[in-house]
Amino acid sequence: MEQVAQDLIDKVEELAKIPANIRDSFNDAAETAIVRYVLRNGDEIIELGNKFADAISELWQKFVDCLKGIAAPGFFIATSYDWTDFAKEANTLASDLEVTSVNVDGYWQGSAATAYGAAITPQRLALARVGSIATAARSAMITVGVAGVTFYTSLLAVAIGVIIEALLEVGAAGTGIGAVPAAVAGLVTAAKTAALLTAAISGIVAIVSSALTQAQALQVELDNPQGFPGGHWPTAGSSNYSDATVKDGDADWSVK
Repeated sequence: MEQVAQDLIDKVEELAKIPANIRDSFNDAAETAIVRYVLRNGDEIIELGNKFADAISELWQKFVDCLKGIAAPGFFIATSYDWTDFAKEANTLASDLEVTSVNVDGYWQGSAATAYGAAITPQRLALARVGSIATAARSAMITVGVAGVTFYTSLLAVAIGVIIEALLEVGAAGTGIGAVPAAVAGLVTAAKTAALLTAAISGIVAIVSSALTQAQALQVELDNPQGFPGGHWPTAGSSNYSDATVKDGDADWSVK
């Protein structure tokens, strides 16, 4: 995404210089000897050149507007890695508690051991739910981020295309004879690019829809009460087993 962003910014900056190049080129074409003394269409060449330059300027402004959100996809993707690490930690802790439950049941007995074994399961389920929430968040970030990358990659392709074609038309206008057809072709290029750009921008609707879908799915995951009885983290009940003595005949913990 960083490379796509930088390439797109570079191309938009390059596009910003093209209208001036168009005007200069067509003004020069209007002053060529063949135009002044034979074709006598210098005013028409200048007018068409200005229309061509204005059309490219409008395209440039649309690209600039699109750049306003260019940092978002990278942010979503980068943030997804944070959620990946968080999910891994939660799932690891849940797995460790499962191992602990087996060890407690295999080696310990007594009221505290029994209560501890019973408390481990809801604690493990709660941690597993945290892992699921983190995974859902990661998935949402990745989905929206990738949609953004796809959008800006398509914009980059459009920008490259219009720059290549516009520069070709500028070059074709230099002879004077080719100025009028070059300007007409340039206007066609601008119109075609505007249509492509409009189609690409309409893709934002799909990105917004994707974001809403992911947000709704994440909200469903957050609202899921499983693992959190009464909407709270399950209690461990450890305060009821503070007696650490082993010689009073009622040891809370005893080796089996």
